[in-house]
Amino acid sequence: MKTALLLTNSAGTQRLLTEVLGEKTNLVLLPAPVDPTREKFDALFTTWLRLVDAVILDAAALGETTRWAVESLSGAQLQERQAVVVRATATQRTLYPMPANWLIVSDTDTTEQLRQSLGTFFELRDAQAKLKRADAVIARQRVAVPARPAAAPQVHTAPGSAASFDSYRYRDALKNISRVLGERHDERTLVTEFARLVRELLGAGKLAVFQRSEESDQFVATANAGLPPEVTGHLRLTLDAGIGHYLTSTATIVRRIRQSDPYALDYDPEVAREFELLGTETAVPMFDGDRLLGVLTFSARLTGEPVTNEELELVYHLMTQLAQALRNVRLQEQVAAQQRLLSEVLANVQSGVLVVAKGGRILSLNHRARTLLEVETKDSAGQELSAVPSRVADVVFESLETGQEIRQREVVLPRSNRPLSVSVTRFAANGELVAVALIEDLTQVKLQQAQARELADKEFFTRLSARMSHEMKNALVSIKIFAQLLPQRYTEKEFREQFSTTVANEVNRVDVLVNNLTFFGQPLVLVCEELVLSDVIDACLNNVSREFARKQVAYLLNVGEKAPDALNVPVITVKKNFSHKLARLEADKIRLMQAFEHVLRNTVQAMPSGGRVAISTSDATPADFADGQLPAGGAVRIEWQDTGEGISLENLPRVTEPFITTRNVGVGLGLTIVKKILERHGGRLEIDSLLGRGTTVKMILPVQTQPHPDDALVAAAAKNAGSPPVSTGEEHDEEGDRLLQAREKQRRRRS
Repeated sequence: MKTALLLTNSAGTQRLLTEVLGEKTNLVLLPAPVDPTREKFDALFTTWLRLVDAVILDAAALGETTRWAVESLSGAQLQERQAVVVRATATQRTLYPMPANWLIVSDTDTTEQLRQSLGTFFELRDAQAKLKRADAVIARQRVAVPARPAAAPQVHTAPGSAASFDSYRYRDALKNISRVLGERHDERTLVTEFARLVRELLGAGKLAVFQRSEESDQFVATANAGLPPEVTGHLRLTLDAGIGHYLTSTATIVRRIRQSDPYALDYDPEVAREFELLGTETAVPMFDGDRLLGVLTFSARLTGEPVTNEELELVYHLMTQLAQALRNVRLQEQVAAQQRLLSEVLANVQSGVLVVAKGGRILSLNHRARTLLEVETKDSAGQELSAVPSRVADVVFESLETGQEIRQREVVLPRSNRPLSVSVTRFAANGELVAVALIEDLTQVKLQQAQARELADKEFFTRLSARMSHEMKNALVSIKIFAQLLPQRYTEKEFREQFSTTVANEVNRVDVLVNNLTFFGQPLVLVCEELVLSDVIDACLNNVSREFARKQVAYLLNVGEKAPDALNVPVITVKKNFSHKLARLEADKIRLMQAFEHVLRNTVQAMPSGGRVAISTSDATPADFADGQLPAGGAVRIEWQDTGEGISLENLPRVTEPFITTRNVGVGLGLTIVKKILERHGGRLEIDSLLGRGTTVKMILPVQTQPHPDDALVAAAAKNAGSPPVSTGEEHDEEGDRLLQAREKQRRRRS
C-alpha cells in the first residue's frame, strides 16, 4: 500500500482525494504549521518524507503559505520513488516555479479529471521505474561472472561462537513464552508480552508485530519496541504489495538482505521500502491455516551479530503457537461476549426465566422471575427448587420427570394471589437434563379479560334489553287488543276461544323471555357429577321425541325402525355412531341436557318435511383446541348433522347471537344458551352449514370441567348466605337445591 502525505487546511480537499485515491493509498493528513516559515516546513519534511511515497500539496487551500512549502520541498532530497503532486490555482502556477517532474493539477478539476490525472501520473512513474530496473538487470547479465573455485574452503563455526545456541538461556526464554501463551490475557496484552519476550530472546534492537485488521486486509502495528511512533502509527502492510504480499505468496521468512539488491531478479521495491521504513532485517509470518494473521519483524541483534537459521525456525514455530493462543483468546472473548449478552437479555427480559437442573438445583433465576416469585435471595443459583413457591416448583418438577413440554399452565401464588402462566421445556445440555421455565404475570391479562368481558356483557345486555322490550311489547299489544275487545265481543264463542288461546300463548312467550333473561343475568351455577355421555344423549332424544310427538310436529325414530301407519307428521330418522373411548365425563347433567335438547330441537325444526339426523361422538384431538393441547383428562367431540334447509353464509357467523333466528318459531336464544353452557364447562361450539344441504353442529367438551372466570363469582355468591338463590332454568326451578348441593360438594372436596 502506498502512503501519501497531504498538506491542506481544507476538509473538502481531504474528502476529494480520499475518494480519488481509494483504499489502496494510506492518506496521512497534516495541516500547515502555525506561523509558517521555511524552517518549519524543512523540519516537517525531514520527519515525514522518509515515511511516504508521495507528497500532495494543496496550494489552493494553503494560500500564501505555499511559497515556503514549495521552496522547502524543492530543496529536499527526494528519493527516486517519491512523487510530488501540487493542486494550485492558475495564479500560483505563475508565481511559484516548480520542478518539471512534479504533477501540477488545477483546483477547478472535477473528480473524474483528478482521478485520471493522478492515475496516469503514478502508472507512468511505476512503468518508468520497472523499465529502468529491467535495463539494469539486462546490463548486469551481460557482464561475465567469474567462475567459482572448484573446491572452496568450508567455513566452520567455532564452538561457543555467537551463531551457536545458548541452551540454558533459550530454555528459560521458552519457558517464559510458554507460560505467557498458556495464561489468560486479553489479545493486546498477550501480543505485547510475547513481543517483549521474543525481543529478549533474540536480543533485537527493533521489533514490531503487525496484526490483520478484522474490518479490512490491512495489517496494523499492535506491539513494537524501538520504532518511532510516526512509523508504527501510519504504516500499513497489505496483501496487495510489500512484505504482506511476499509472505502470503511464498509462506517463507523474508530477509532484508535478499531485497537489498535492486538489480536482483526477485527484487521487490515495496518490500525493500517497508524494511527501510521499519529499520528491521527480518519478517516472520503468522498463519492460521492458509490465512496470514500477522507479521513479526525485527532488526539484527544489539551486538550486531546475525540471527541464525535455527533461531528463525524457532521464532516461526513460536508465531504458530501465538496464532493458536490468539485464536483461543478470541474464542474465549466470543464466548464471554455471548454469555454477557445472554445475561443481559435474561436480566432485562420482561418474562421471568427459571433454569433448573435434573436434580432440582437452580442454575439461573433472572430478576423478573425473582420479582414474580417473591424470592428475596438475590443470588439463587445453586439453591434447591424448594426456594421458589411450590405451585411453580411442581410444574417444573413435572416437566423434569416426565419430559413433556408444558405450555401456559396457570397457577396462583397463595400469598399474593398473583396469577402466573408457567411454560416449561426440558432438554439435554452438556449431557445433563435441564428445564427452562418461562413465567408470565397474568394480572394485567386477567384484568384486560375482565374488562373485555364487562364490555361484551354491557353490549350483550344492551341488545338483549332492546330485543326483550320489543318482544314483550308485541306480546302485550296482542293481549291489550283482545282485552279492549272483550267487553264488546264477550258473547261470541269463537272470540272467547281465540282470546283464551292468544293470551295463553303470549303469556307463555313472556314467561320464556323472562326465564331466558334470568339465565343470562347471573353467573351460571354448575353442579357437576360423573356422567355417561351416551346415556345423556339417549335421554335427550327421548325427551325431544315425546315433546314433538305430543305437539304433533315431527316423529323421531332410529335407523331400522318402522314408522306407525297413518302418520300425518314429518318423520325424522336418527342415526347414532358413538365411537368415543372416554365414556364418562364430569359435567352438569341438567345443563348438558338443556344444551343437547336446544340443538336437537333446532335440527328437527330445520327439516319441516322430514329428513335424517346423524349423531356421532369421538375423542377430541389437540387440533380441536386453539393452543394445540388437550385439557387435562382429554375431551370428546359431539357432532349433530342434519339434512335440513341450512344457513346462508351471511347469517352463519351470527347464529349464536341472541334473537338471531331464521324460523318463525322461537325467540332466537337457543344457540346462545348452548354456547354459554359449553363455554362454562370449558368447551366450545362450532357450526358449519351450507344453504340447502344441511347443518353440522360440533361440540368440543372436556372430560373434566375446566376453570372459568365465573367460578370466582359463583364462589362469592355461595359465601353470601343471606341471598336467596334465583331460578336460572327455563323449565326447572329447583335451583336452590342445586346451589346447596354445589356448596356441600365443594365442602367435601376441601375436606
